Amino acid sequence: MDHKARTDDKGQAPVYSDSTLPPPASKPTDPPTGPPAPDYNTPRILHIYRDGLTHRHMTITDMDKSHPLYQMDQNSGSAFSSKPHMTISQPSSRPGGGGGGNTPAVVGTATFHTWSRTIDLELHGRPVPFESEGFFTRAYAYASPAFGERLRWECDGVWGADLVLVNARKEWIARFDASLFSMTKTGKIHVVHGGITGAALDEIVVSGCAMMQHERRRRSSSGGAADAAGAAAGGGGGG
Repeated sequence: MDHKARTDDKGQAPVYSDSTLPPPASKPTDPPTGPPAPDYNTPRILHIYRDGLTHRHMTITDMDKSHPLYQMDQNSGSAFSSKPHMTISQPSSRPGGGGGGNTPAVVGTATFHTWSRTIDLELHGRPVPFESEGFFTRAYAYASPAFGERLRWECDGVWGADLVLVNARKEWIARFDASLFSMTKTGKIHVVHGGITGAALDEIVVSGCAMMQHERRRRSSSGGAADAAGAAAGGGGGG
């Protein structure tokens, strides 16, 4: 579906119809105090860059595109590779990350399964069931520890490479926009407002990256299966 906003007749804030992105989740009525004050009116955008030409190592930066907030490392995800397949860490340079040493602090992990749709997710060492919504859908849902409700990542966009995180009221919490034609950038994570930090932001990043990698693996597997079927058909016709 095409998630585009339109403005009302008075040029006020975006108004969403049934065919557009659901309205953002309501901001907390009592935001945390202390400088700097979180911006509850502007989405926060995180940028995901590949370290090299593969998807094995990535850096997730803040809005300035230079301050690293997270790093993602993953292996092949095959049945014989070590687990977990994906690890999200905080660089030691980030406040609260790495304990001041050189070893990044692990925020969360994900393990994928070759013969099932299950994704084993962990947030700060706590297992969080990340469950498929059904065989004929590409959506995954989980009980959010940070938001206290069930949230759902679902595919979006023309190519199905984009993702959106919504709650039961169809209000969007975050979305992932893929950079399909970039050699260095994987995409952007839009968080509904700047007041989402700490464990809540960690949860969005870990679950969103797990969903992103699951979709990438699915597309890669589908392409490989199609190539194999084509090769078999070509070989059979050459006898």
